[in-house]
Amino acid sequence: MGEVRVGDHGDGEVIVFLSGDIDDSMTGDLRTAIDQVSRLEQIEGPRHAIVDMHGVTSLGPAGIEFLRSLEARGERGGFAVSFSTLSAPAHRAVEAAGWRTAEGSPPEQR
Repeated sequence: MGEVRVGDHGDGEVIVFLSGDIDDSMTGDLRTAIDQVSRLEQIEGPRHAIVDMHGVTSLGPAGIEFLRSLEARGERGGFAVSFSTLSAPAHRAVEAAGWRTAEGSPPEQR
């Protein structure tokens, strides 16, 4: 089971925490998180949204769609979106979806 939490870090920064299995069962929660970011955008006009994925155990299509939606929201709203502390599974999924990271993907654990 996965979890998504949105927090207002202050000073124009929003942090989205993803953990666990980010899969199709989370579609509703992920939509709610986009709505929460939208509300914060209306109140404070964030300059930056950071997605912390250190606790992600798997990142499926619903998670990738969430990241794309958040990135599109940022483009429309004028704020940057970046990924922070990616777990190995999140790192591989993000790169497979076409995002490039500063470091190569870590090897799979067997």
